[in-house]
Amino acid sequence: MTDPISSGPALRLPPPLEPVQPTPETLAQAAPEQARAQVDALAPPQLAVLREQVDALPLAERQTLANDLAGRLDAGQLRKLETAFGRDTIAAAVERGASAEVREAYAALPREGGDADSFIDTLKDALGLNRASTGANHEISAVVTNPDSGEINDATWTVDAQGRPVHAEATLRTVFSKIERSDAETDAQRAAADRGVDGDQGGHVFGHRFVTDQGLKNLFPQNGNFNMGAYKTLENEWAAWVDKGMDVRIQIDLTPRNVDRPDRVRISYEVIDPSDGGRVYDQRVSFDNRAGQHYDRVDAPQMDQMIAASA
Repeated sequence: MTDPISSGPALRLPPPLEPVQPTPETLAQAAPEQARAQVDALAPPQLAVLREQVDALPLAERQTLANDLAGRLDAGQLRKLETAFGRDTIAAAVERGASAEVREAYAALPREGGDADSFIDTLKDALGLNRASTGANHEISAVVTNPDSGEINDATWTVDAQGRPVHAEATLRTVFSKIERSDAETDAQRAAADRGVDGDQGGHVFGHRFVTDQGLKNLFPQNGNFNMGAYKTLENEWAAWVDKGMDVRIQIDLTPRNVDRPDRVRISYEVIDPSDGGRVYDQRVSFDNRAGQHYDRVDAPQMDQMIAASA
């Protein structure tokens, strides 16, 4: 007679591993299969973290990473990464780095009502940025040519349903001198100031000397001391880089979004030598929209040293 089989000690399985938080570095180093797996595993909270990390990258590095990923991911995964990199960055990357098949599939993805949009909405809900609260944001672009030199500055503003700027990007190559503000621009400055509090001015997102008259899309209620102090000092730095023959690429975020008066201004910019496309300098700075802000600018000798070192 066979002895009955007795049960041994219960087999204890190891606890499931926590999903690894992808970073720009791990995505850049991953083989195509690993990169696809990392993106597939991204949940809304992880995407929110990745978004912060991507925002901290210099603009050129951000676009380079997106271009690289476009050659390793499928269309749906690239759409998913729009929430971390931004739609424009991913779209440009698809155009530059994706195969013809992926470009076609990406272009065919539905923009409204599809699964990707539902996922993006889920992330926006988690971040408090759902469509119901933000309204219909849209982009407005402008290209401004200096009649004296023929050089061009280009800028794009993201504005909310009421026309208030929430995000802006620009590439500066020239500074306009002795450009008078029109009556319409002056009126728009007053209107922007009226949305704020006592002591506010209608402050430009990008100074008038860079983009000339652009109206309310380029204006927000800005504390007068901040506008004429730290913010102007930063703009003077941009102008000095341009005078050195450099291109200045800028991104600006006004937060919180979709309010009459933003409390904070986040700025990242990089200086590019147009002769070879090399990055000379990059900077990230945040200001509160109140008096007492300070900015230590790069002076002319430092600029010359950095330009020489990058050559």
